[in-house]
Amino acid sequence: MSTPPYFHPLQHYPGFEPHEVELFSRFQAENLEPKPGFLTSFMGVRTRCTTLAEPQRAQDGQILPMPVPGDYHAEAVEYIGLLKSVLAAKGQFVAIELGAGWGPWLVDGAIAAKRAGITDIRLVGVEADAEHYEFLRQHFRDNGLDPDAHRLIKAAVGAAVGKARWPKAPDAANQWGTRPARVVDGTNLDAHDANYLESLAPEYIDIDIVDIADLLAMEPLWDLAHIDVQGWEVTVCQRAAALMRERVRYVIIGTHSRKLDGDIYDHFHREGWVLEHEKPTRMVYTPGTKELESMNLADGTQVWRNPRLS
Repeated sequence: MSTPPYFHPLQHYPGFEPHEVELFSRFQAENLEPKPGFLTSFMGVRTRCTTLAEPQRAQDGQILPMPVPGDYHAEAVEYIGLLKSVLAAKGQFVAIELGAGWGPWLVDGAIAAKRAGITDIRLVGVEADAEHYEFLRQHFRDNGLDPDAHRLIKAAVGAAVGKARWPKAPDAANQWGTRPARVVDGTNLDAHDANYLESLAPEYIDIDIVDIADLLAMEPLWDLAHIDVQGWEVTVCQRAAALMRERVRYVIIGTHSRKLDGDIYDHFHREGWVLEHEKPTRMVYTPGTKELESMNLADGTQVWRNPRLS
């Protein structure tokens, strides 16, 4: 019998320690039953298949296992960060998701909080795409949450109130990587964003930008801020640095380029946060590409804990 090849542990990088998988079993729902037209997670969260990209719809009617090393949507580190934020909550669970899409982290957080015995749950979701915003409201209803009892805002998030142009996707369920293009003087686009729109050559609609500082000022304490705004992450985190230090326990950030990985790492490290988990962006180098984000093969994730509030 041949000896299996040896791999150094650093060559396999899950982003979490083996013992942390135990977190999932603490939130495992029992006696789950599949429902046609939906994916059902290990916690019992139901996701409507028509809101997902075409390849993911092949799992229609399935009950999904614990997401280790990941699932159709995210890697284990992102779920572990979410569950840690729920366990750190004290009597209430207050969360904000920026670039919410269909609101997976808000709804997963709410269901996990309920399983942890928390009934005071307050959620804020910000999503710019009109169709994705309707997916967000529907996802709440599909999981027993009243969207009107929370704050769901149809807008983009930025470092200041303003206007942007949003690429209009012909098929919203298959398009999740768009971001706003900033309007700098009422009519003209930021040069970087003009290149972005030109690369897509889409139709666009005008949308509002809300200031992240105004959003974080809504609550005195946030158990979780989940941020995935397709390249604006550093800008909004720098803008809200003081409020985040004072009011946010956990931050989970989606990253979209190696440069963004490093810039976010540098920002939170300098701000005194503790990095608990991370997986870097995976990219494929494409000569001549104007946008680093366009070389993104799979998003990265960083999970930061605020030691001042833990």
